[in-house]
Order: sequence, then C-alpha cells, then structure tokens
Amino acid sequence: MVNYGVEIAERALKIKAIKLNPEQPFKWASGYYMPIYNDNRMHLDDFTSRKLIAEGFAHIIKERKIEFDIIGGIATAGIPHATTLADLLKKPLIYVRDKPKDHGLRNRIEGIDADKDLENKIVLLEEDLVSTGGSTIKAVHTIRDANGRVKNVFSIFSYDLFEANEEFKNSECELDSLVTYSLLLETAIRTGYLKEDQLKQLAAWRQDPFNWGARNGFHKDEPKKFRDKWFEAVDKKNSILCAGLDPAEYGQRADNVLPRGADKLKWCLDYVEQVASFSAAVKPNRNYIKDFSRSETKKLVSRIHELGMVSIDDAKLTDIGETNDSGFYHPQEEDFDAVTYAAFPGNTKEAIDQAHARGLGIIPLVLMSNKQFEPMKNAKIRGLLGYEYFALQAAENGADAVVVGAPSPDNHIKDSEVKRVKEIVGNEMLVLMPGVGAQGGDAKYIIEVFGKNNVISNVGRALTRNPARAAKKYQEMLNEIRKSA
Repeated sequence: MVNYGVEIAERALKIKAIKLNPEQPFKWASGYYMPIYNDNRMHLDDFTSRKLIAEGFAHIIKERKIEFDIIGGIATAGIPHATTLADLLKKPLIYVRDKPKDHGLRNRIEGIDADKDLENKIVLLEEDLVSTGGSTIKAVHTIRDANGRVKNVFSIFSYDLFEANEEFKNSECELDSLVTYSLLLETAIRTGYLKEDQLKQLAAWRQDPFNWGARNGFHKDEPKKFRDKWFEAVDKKNSILCAGLDPAEYGQRADNVLPRGADKLKWCLDYVEQVASFSAAVKPNRNYIKDFSRSETKKLVSRIHELGMVSIDDAKLTDIGETNDSGFYHPQEEDFDAVTYAAFPGNTKEAIDQAHARGLGIIPLVLMSNKQFEPMKNAKIRGLLGYEYFALQAAENGADAVVVGAPSPDNHIKDSEVKRVKEIVGNEMLVLMPGVGAQGGDAKYIIEVFGKNNVISNVGRALTRNPARAAKKYQEMLNEIRKSA
C-alpha cells in the first residue's frame, strides 16, 4: 500500500520543493528568518509528484468517506492540484480568488455565473500550503458567503502550527494535509537529509517560529526604504546624478544608441560600469529592455547594486487592481529598488500600497515637461489643478518620490509650479527630475527648492556617446549647484 505522505515528502526534498537549513535559514517575505522554505510550485514540473498528490487526496476522500459536490482550488497555487484531482474524480471545479477581480463582473469565485450562488452545495477546498491558516480560512468564508458549504480542506503541506489548528477549529472545518511538518522531519532524518543536531533546531522552530530566528542570531530584516537607499548612495558617490539607460537598438528611433547587431546586455553592463564612479542611481527605461529575459534584467540590476547605485525601473506603470500588482511583481523579482508610476487611472493609493507590499519604492509622475502634458496640468480635478492633485495624492498616500520636470525656456513648467509642488509634498519628499542634459532643463531651481540631496537628477541621452566623461561632467555640475543650495 502506498504511503502517500512519505512518498510526497521524499519527492519534495529531492526536487527541492522543500528546503531545510537551520545553519543558513531562509528570509521569508515577512523579513523573518526561518529554517525551512516551501515552494510547492516545484511539484508542477514533476509528473510523478502531481500524480501522487492527486492520488493521495483521492485516498483520503475514500478512506474518510468524505462527501462533496465540487472541488475548489484556492488561488493561485491550489488551482493546478485541484484541477488534477477534479479530473481524476470527474468532479466540477471552481477556484477562489483572494480578492474580487478589478474589472468585468468582479468575480471572487470563478466557475459559477456571477448572477448565481453555490446553491448549498458542498465544496472540498484545496490549498497547497497551510501556515497560520488565515488565507485559507478567508477562502472558506468566501464559499460560505456564496451559499456554499465547506467541511473539509486539503493541503499538500502543513506546518501544523497551533494558530492554524485553532483557526480551523473555530471555523468548524477539518484540515487534512498529505505532508505535515512532523512527517517531513521524520523523512528528512530517515533519508539522511538531516542530522540529529539539526533536528533539534527544526523541532524548536515549530514551538515558536517567529522568535526562532532572533534566538539563533538571525534577526528580522526590516526592509530598507527607498529614501534611505538613495541617501546612502548619494553619500557614497558624492553625487545626485541618475544615469538614464535608454539602449535604443538600430532602427528603433532616429538617434540610434546601439550599433547594428550589438549585444544589448553587454552594452548596458558596460554603460553601468562607466557611469558608476559618478552616479548614485541608474534608471533603465523598461520600453528599451522589454526583450531582456528575467535573468538578463536581474544581471543588469545586480551589477547596478554591486557598484553601489540604486536601480529605478522606469516602467511608468499605469493600470488597476491585480493587473497593476502584476506589473509590480516583475521589478520585485528583478530586485529593482523603485518603479515609476503614471497616476492617470486615479488609483494612486492602491498602487502605492501594492508597491510597498512588494518592497518597492514608487515614484508617481506629477509635473511632466512634455508639451502634451500642459492641458493635463491645467485641468481641474476636485478643485485642484491636475498637477496639484497628482502631488497631493502622492503625498497623502506615502509615495517615495515624485517626478517633476526641470523648467526651461523650451517647456511649459514654471518656477511657481515647482514651488507649489514643494508646498504640497513637504520637505521630506524626494524628486526625480528629468529634463536635464539634452533637454536643457534648469536643475538649479529644482535643487534650491527641494534640497541638495533630495533631487534625483536624471540625465539620459546626453550620457550615451561617452558615458564616463559625460557622467563626470554632470556630477561636477550638479555638485556645484548643491554647494550653493
């Protein structure tokens, strides 16, 4: 007879869906250091694992004589395994979102018509991982709110924490997990994955998981804010220069940057190397590196950090809800420090919350220098001029910086408008200032208004032909302005 829990535990360790290391613990998204890391998505690449998981759940159903009408997956990691089980048992399938869609019918439960409910049917919910149980119980209540019944929840793995057990007990719901933490440790010892002294550490972790790291010298990391990263870079480089990176391919625009057939990543890495002595930041324009793979982008960002600069993803992200959050996911995975954001949809608070939840700074566009922005700037929104409204939204909701173009005789930005933005956002706000360099913007006034270290002075095209020499020139020019500011 197959012992599904043992088989899956062995495979999880083999394919590294679960990793155990008390000597070099893993930093979870919460900032806590934990001796275990679980990524059940690794099972998706392994047919045997997927088959064992589905058959293991089916075995529990048969052995416990569990009755149900529908199988429900909990988004997102529970969906593929719920699908496999539903196919195996020839049962209807639904899945539960963590929040409603931001468009269309705003469904929270997918697989039923938005105008109907679950008609008192019994839903067997499937999750990939249960830790404290909060998100799983949230899905249980979503089903019940839709006139469905939930008596049982399945998970591939459970830490078997006291908090989770209490959650399920209070919700009158039973949890069955194919692999529990105790079974995992037994399997890890039996297979030689762990030693006895490591077992003691891992057993102690479950008794008090959120204090385990501190007791063992691994204190919780508080994420460093973008503002602090910027000031560190300014001090290190004695510069407020931000090197804009717009690697235009041959034929992409009138003034090519890359020669025909050039290796773009190699060119970008060389550019970063050349400006590193004179710049505190590099701002890759997402529209010019869309063809980069994630590994290539991470290599670029990693090199920016290695050379002591902050990295700004100039994506000018503009969308809503989950789609917007998905846009923040990529720079988070690529280790960027901040993202530019266009506030046109009016969801500035939501976007700021999403970015911060992913450890990213966010820089909304407030006062742009292009001539097409002038009517937007002067439009009235709730009694404010457009740029005033964008500035107020950024300030009230905790943006990390705002984009304010440098005024010049060739653009519409007025000194009085720059000063008005400062009045709205206050003394602590950083300002990303484009328009210096090829566009001829006046950096002096912006620096005088916002402060000598608070301005991230972006120069892009003016650096591309001779990056090191041009970056040195702009660093020196900006430093002269800062001395008198």
